[in-house]
Amino acid sequence: MASLKRASKLREDVICPICKEILRDPVISDCGHNFCLLCINQVGKTTENLQCPLCKLPVNKNMLRPNKQLASLAEKIQAMDPAEVQPEEETRCRKHKEKYHYFCEEDKEFLCLVCRDSKDHKTHEVTLIDEAVQNYKVQIETQLRDLGQMEKEIIKEKKEGEGAIQVFRAQVHLEKLKILEEFKHVRQRLDEEERFLLSRLSWLEQEGVKLIEEYVSVTEGQLTTLRNLTRSLKNRLQASSMKLLEVIKSTYLHRTREFEFHNPTPVPMNLEKKINDAKARHESIIESLNKLTDNLKTEGKEDKSTFLNSLSKEDQENWCLSHKNNSKLPTSVPVTLDSTSADPNLTFSQDLKKASLYLVDSTLNTQAKPRQFYPFHCVRGSPGLSSGRVLWEVEIQGPPGRAGIVGVVAELPQGSQIQNSESCCLWALKISSSGCQSITNFSIQENLLISLRKVGVFVDYDRGDVVFYDAISNKHIYTFQTSFDRQLFPLFGLLNARSSITLSL
Repeated sequence: MASLKRASKLREDVICPICKEILRDPVISDCGHNFCLLCINQVGKTTENLQCPLCKLPVNKNMLRPNKQLASLAEKIQAMDPAEVQPEEETRCRKHKEKYHYFCEEDKEFLCLVCRDSKDHKTHEVTLIDEAVQNYKVQIETQLRDLGQMEKEIIKEKKEGEGAIQVFRAQVHLEKLKILEEFKHVRQRLDEEERFLLSRLSWLEQEGVKLIEEYVSVTEGQLTTLRNLTRSLKNRLQASSMKLLEVIKSTYLHRTREFEFHNPTPVPMNLEKKINDAKARHESIIESLNKLTDNLKTEGKEDKSTFLNSLSKEDQENWCLSHKNNSKLPTSVPVTLDSTSADPNLTFSQDLKKASLYLVDSTLNTQAKPRQFYPFHCVRGSPGLSSGRVLWEVEIQGPPGRAGIVGVVAELPQGSQIQNSESCCLWALKISSSGCQSITNFSIQENLLISLRKVGVFVDYDRGDVVFYDAISNKHIYTFQTSFDRQLFPLFGLLNARSSITLSL
């Protein structure tokens, strides 16, 4: 009660004597009284000789000075709960005019001494007001603890729910990438088969051109010989009798009788077989493609019908609009390891999907450059990301006790070290056999008691999300929520010799 009286007295000290409200922009006059600047100016407009409303002494408007200390106090009192600065009025029983001392638990009413002993409340549970207040305080505190615990549980559930949704988004993106990759491979295989078949037919066509040239050459040669013999015989018919009989006596006539046309084979059997093989292959491919097309058409129609029937009318309209807007096929660029950015102790597979660490004794190399991501031996992924989304899954393999990092890193100046960066530029998981740690610029954010064999990373550049999930169980692990202002790159690092990282997507 005493504190309420003090607070009430303080409130009186910051009341403007003109407007009777808490002072706003208080100013102090030469006579030492305080007023709202607006209030004293309003009074000054109504009279030429301004006087203090309290002591009636002359006030020079040019000598009014701001009272900053009182302004600060007024702001603090203004921010206080009115109940803290206004004492409760002593209420009395309207019926008996007595002061309330008791509280009826059954009727939830205040009682005076007379009310307590009346027949209306005599059989009820009645307690002193202070005791009732204390009891209800205990109940309220218990409820507050329960509500606080409930809030913690809701926050935990919310975090897990958001994580599950982020993993769901990652899985949707993963399936999209798989479809793009598989269909790209099918298209590549069809393109390769098309190029081979057309190349084979082009070669057979060229062989046909050669056959024509050879056939024409052989037949034309025989026709020339035949025509020469014919022309010679015609010439003999025009000769004299003696000359004609000389021909009969010679072997010339016998040679013309023995002339025989040797017709070459137009198309050799081996080429006939090759064209027949090509036709058979074409028919086989067409049959397979027709079956595939029919299956895709039938199954696709059923799948589409099932999908659309599972949607509400509103969702169907949204899907149709989305389908129309996304008619252009997206492109897929799988993440690979950028060997040009790698630590020199790392070696890579030919497809740039695997990196292995074979440590060289660094103590022997006195000119070794400091590692940008010390103590890890790191390599960036490719391509970089400046918008949109990217996803990859990676497995860290090696001896027991192996450790590595997986995440994303912002573009850094040449030769700079991440530990010395002023702004946050690394968002990653440090993974070991004993658990995981979420890290930024190599400062630990949270210890995660989870053992990982394979981790998935889903990055949404525009939303500022870096999501990590267990790529085997599809359970959410951790999410960084931030914003990016530079190009990002996937980052992979190894710590132990004979360990490796393998990208599966």
